[in-house]
Amino acid sequence: MDQHSKPVLNKQEAVRVGNLIVLDQHDQKALKQQKQSFLARGYRVNETQHFVVCQNQSTHQTILMHTLGQAEIDADLICFIKDELASFGIIPSAKEFGATLFAVLASTFPSPRDQRTIWRHFCFNTLVRLRDQIAHPLTTPPQVSYIAPFATIYRRIFDLYTGQSLLDVGCSFGFLPVLMAERVPQICIMGCDNNPDAIGFSTDLAEVSGVPHVTFALQDVLNATILGLGSFDTVTALHLLEHIPERDLPLALTHLLQLTAKRLIIAVPYEQQATVIYGHEHVFNKEKLQQWGKWSLETLGGAGRFWCEEVAGGMLIVEHSPEQE
Repeated sequence: MDQHSKPVLNKQEAVRVGNLIVLDQHDQKALKQQKQSFLARGYRVNETQHFVVCQNQSTHQTILMHTLGQAEIDADLICFIKDELASFGIIPSAKEFGATLFAVLASTFPSPRDQRTIWRHFCFNTLVRLRDQIAHPLTTPPQVSYIAPFATIYRRIFDLYTGQSLLDVGCSFGFLPVLMAERVPQICIMGCDNNPDAIGFSTDLAEVSGVPHVTFALQDVLNATILGLGSFDTVTALHLLEHIPERDLPLALTHLLQLTAKRLIIAVPYEQQATVIYGHEHVFNKEKLQQWGKWSLETLGGAGRFWCEEVAGGMLIVEHSPEQE
């Protein structure tokens, strides 16, 4: 067979995204056989911890293979894909990153594939592991993980939250609102995000987790309509600010402070360089977080206090003064 001929793929298993084809192999033996087949066809083959990347230089096609099963599909894949695949040029932007993540998830399911079922499986697997790591902190957290740092952040929020209501701004998959509802079922809990898909994922996760009273709303922190949600004793914004252009941070923080009746909790990653494929616009460090803490206190007219902590990155806590509660 000519080296430029198209490889024969199992149509039941293969998932195509542009020039990328993702293929889930049943075991290491099948993976090795397919790898040898692609090598024989002239593909350039590279292996990472979780993936085999086969690239055809003439057609610019990439075959991504793995042996992950449905039990292993969780949010740690976000970090595996970023750390292991970024150097191959197949995920140049946040859009391609999201498409690649879904293709890997979908490849573990047989055809016909149902998008809602796939995302539900991903979210619920992640929730189960978050619960476990929150209850049983890892002695040595893995260096590459999405779940481990967020378990640490959520554990701290459980200690810091105050009052009878909580709003999670930029709720993403809805993990914090659901976990908080399981932990403190008697308080009012809401999440919001500017991504309609995120609201769908969150609402679905709350339903399957048995906390349907948690509500989610489509809102953008940069739009004044978010203030219509009301006032909440505790407001959280976790790994949100790095996704907002730096010029818009004053507006975002003003809205967050206006939504907060008692305590605002902000978490950001500390990075040397903005992770573009995650959609990060700029980086934070300890000094920068302190500056925004001082800015927030000035915006409140000096009434209240703020402090910063190191919690899997940086955490800024801003409190209104008791007189304002």
